[in-house]
Amino acid sequence: QRCESQAMEVEDGKSSKEELPKIKLYTNSQERQRIEQMADLYSLIMSVQHLETAYTRDAVAESKYTESCKKLISQFKTLKAASAQVVPNIDKFMTEYKMDCKAARHRLLRVGVPATVEYGGASELDKDDQKHVFEAVQTFITTQNCLQLDMRDVDQLHPNLSDLMASLNKVKKLPEDHISRVKVKEWLLNFKNKPA
Repeated sequence: QRCESQAMEVEDGKSSKEELPKIKLYTNSQERQRIEQMADLYSLIMSVQHLETAYTRDAVAESKYTESCKKLISQFKTLKAASAQVVPNIDKFMTEYKMDCKAARHRLLRVGVPATVEYGGASELDKDDQKHVFEAVQTFITTQNCLQLDMRDVDQLHPNLSDLMASLNKVKKLPEDHISRVKVKEWLLNFKNKPA
């Protein structure tokens, strides 16, 4: 009986269900841009959260994780700078929109480098420790040269320090609490809290 009544309604071209009113999220291009920036920021933070979860579950290869995480961090920094007027405080944004993203918050707002750079990791290519010591010395000299050339901007020094930390983490015989690792990590954390 119910099917017959629905069929009759369709035949008459009428529906007993009323259409819900459409909700406009914006009325001009500035509002549209604001909504899009917030949506981009939200999706980027969620992407980092999912990547961190996949890495901790060993569902993504270390090299792919590092590459993807560096790209997402770079995109985050760019988006953060571009949307500073729309979202002046990312921490509040995450709280306001109930984003339970502790790993993304740590990676993007606290550290600013992939976990493989922060903690080191087992690399499949590690066969010769001397090669990694050489790379660490090379990146240290490059970083030191930047300082001697009076390069003091975060954008100029952060990539070199990040590379130095990655190089130090590849040296297997270097203890986790070695002064070089501790100091470079401190500098990375200090730079993370400074504007570009």
